[in-house]
Amino acid sequence: MLVPTHTTFAVRCAQCGKLEINTVSRFALGRGRSVKVACSCGSHKLTVSSRGGKALLQIPCYLCDGLHFMHFSTRQFWDGQLAQLTCSETDLQLGVFGGENEVEVYTRTGGTELDRLLEDEAFGEYFDHPEVMYQALSRVHTMAEDGNLTCMCGNRHISVDIYPERLELSCAECGRHRTVLAGREEDLALLESLTHIKVGDDAPGRRKGNKK
Repeated sequence: MLVPTHTTFAVRCAQCGKLEINTVSRFALGRGRSVKVACSCGSHKLTVSSRGGKALLQIPCYLCDGLHFMHFSTRQFWDGQLAQLTCSETDLQLGVFGGENEVEVYTRTGGTELDRLLEDEAFGEYFDHPEVMYQALSRVHTMAEDGNLTCMCGNRHISVDIYPERLELSCAECGRHRTVLAGREEDLALLESLTHIKVGDDAPGRRKGNKK
């Protein structure tokens, strides 16, 4: 019988917002060890450990800015079936895990992750204007990919916290922040008129660790 030795994750980074695929080896979790997975931006993305016949996950959330603790049976964690990881505050999806092929197919098909969020019933219940929020997220994501989302300090790794009617952009390096409204059509029109967003040019900076 073939025993699965790896589980693959597709989880969005809470710091920079990138969705990347990472693989965790079963052998790396032996004897109470844990595995910390980092994003390509250098930020901590998730921690996996094994205890008492269960796989334990710790995932910083890009949706509610919290830290989620989840557990799965060892059998479910390694069986290769696709499983969803969900934010308990918003009921929206953080990512998935399962077999490598299943995760890769999931991330390639069915539209983007934003498309899947929009199709989720919880998406419509959480946001004041789901379609506006979807387009705002898409716009900000495109600007980040094109290098047009930066901080006044020069940093390009900008975190995005999502609220029902707005996005809160913040710089992990200097603590500067900027609010992007996304609750009305007028907010979207203003966002789409911008060619570049610079965090910190509409509010005074705050040092990292002073966020309230």
